[in-house]
Amino acid sequence: MATRRDFLKNITLVSGVLATSSLLAGSEAAIPKKMKTGIQLYTLRDVIGSDVPGTLAALSKIGYNSVEPYGFDGSFFKYPAKEFRKMCGDLGMVITSTHCGITVENAPLYAEKAAEAGLEYLILPSFMGRPEKTLDDFKKVAHEMNQIGEITQKSGIRFGYHNHNFEFKTMEGKLPYDILLTETNSNLVTFEMDIFWVVKGGQEPLQYFEKHPGRFQLWHVKDMGNDGESSIIGNGRIKFKELLKLSEKAGLKRIVYEQEQYSEGTPIYCAEQSYKYIQKHLL
Repeated sequence: MATRRDFLKNITLVSGVLATSSLLAGSEAAIPKKMKTGIQLYTLRDVIGSDVPGTLAALSKIGYNSVEPYGFDGSFFKYPAKEFRKMCGDLGMVITSTHCGITVENAPLYAEKAAEAGLEYLILPSFMGRPEKTLDDFKKVAHEMNQIGEITQKSGIRFGYHNHNFEFKTMEGKLPYDILLTETNSNLVTFEMDIFWVVKGGQEPLQYFEKHPGRFQLWHVKDMGNDGESSIIGNGRIKFKELLKLSEKAGLKRIVYEQEQYSEGTPIYCAEQSYKYIQKHLL
């Protein structure tokens, strides 16, 4: 089955350097009620390409007030940054973050356009073709992340990295994800933890929140069904309520729902059911 990671691996980067993504005392506070509920638009990849305005309108009607696009290259789905920002704004939605094939070379342009769109974060959603066979490969990418973060920071944009599960395959006795965390500057690089992929990789998100406080400003809230695939939030086995008890320690600023498989209904149906669960049980 094709995955989002496969999708990202097939995107060619324009870079010429790198080859071609208060609870009770004693516990942390839950995420604030005012936090916007975001959705990664890859969830609706089968429809948004043919009808961007209609898809955004449907999400706004459900209640989503924040969107996270993908494939940003200075524009969104071929719409100029300012135009897409207005389209979302007219529907009561903001664009907090976007996934993009960012490199050191294109970072200045991406940061400039991100600022025009009112973004807070530019997220690299995977290695997107960069070598990932050795720990040295991960160290090199971590070094590049620091460089990108320094560039985007000048435009007031935070740079972050979104994981899959390949970062949790042991290399030389270490986990590559740990290398990315320790080799990046916390002032320059944040992490968008995809909860689903961390669990899929056999790891515990809570342990990362404890060990690396403040590093995870964005979370992809994606549930895992009994078949091991993504499901409607609340229908799977990931205990988001427990994770949210450490939201403050993790540094959480935004949650973003995403789903890749749809055995329970259409993508828009899943998005609506997940939104209802998030509003009722998580916020």
